[in-house]
Amino acid sequence: MSTTFQPVRKLVGRSFSRLQMNLGLTERLGSILAGGALITAGLLNRRMSRALLLGAGAGFLVRGATGHCPLYDRLGIDHLDKRERDGVPGNRGLKIEYAVEVQCPAPELYQFWRNIEQLPRILRHVETVEPVDAWHSHWVARGPLGPALEWDAEIINEHENELIAWQSVHGASLQNAGSVRFEAFSDSATYVKVCIELQPVGGTAAIALARLFGTDPQRELEEDLERFKDFAERELTPSSHSVE
Repeated sequence: MSTTFQPVRKLVGRSFSRLQMNLGLTERLGSILAGGALITAGLLNRRMSRALLLGAGAGFLVRGATGHCPLYDRLGIDHLDKRERDGVPGNRGLKIEYAVEVQCPAPELYQFWRNIEQLPRILRHVETVEPVDAWHSHWVARGPLGPALEWDAEIINEHENELIAWQSVHGASLQNAGSVRFEAFSDSATYVKVCIELQPVGGTAAIALARLFGTDPQRELEEDLERFKDFAERELTPSSHSVE
């Protein structure tokens, strides 16, 4: 994962992960440089304009660190250079999501998903997931109308016991991106929500053809998460660990 914007990201905090990027790399770097220059000018300026310079500088730093411009967002402008972005280019894929309430502590559920080699146990279409390093992995899944598909993926955002977000890397045969969130209701109950964006080989036409033959990604996700709920409440709860 790139560390170019890490120092400023820490100043922004967790809200960084909830902002949709709409700036390219050049514009982000320019914003950070402009922000630094304005803050420097503000610190050296003892006049009434000092607060204005500091405020504007902070705004540019946040803009550069998050890659998000609120004005662009309101106007529907997206300057993100698609060549820099993996996952699903331009958010043009099929978006599916589903959530379940699981009677199991959030840390237990998070650890299961973070140990990604275990995911084929609950995701029917996934055959194997092999970790490459702490952030990257290699996936093999059954194609709906053809041979198995393979791709590499990377974790792009993570908050322990709360969130794991990923995307496929450049050149993947199945372009995808998504996230799984763990919202603790109590010490023993967790709301688990999975959001996925898919763009199979052949684009939307392939999705329509797959549905025509009875394969529905939304239904598959729902069934997978219901299966995960049953598995987690049976195998991952603290009480299940004590049963011999």
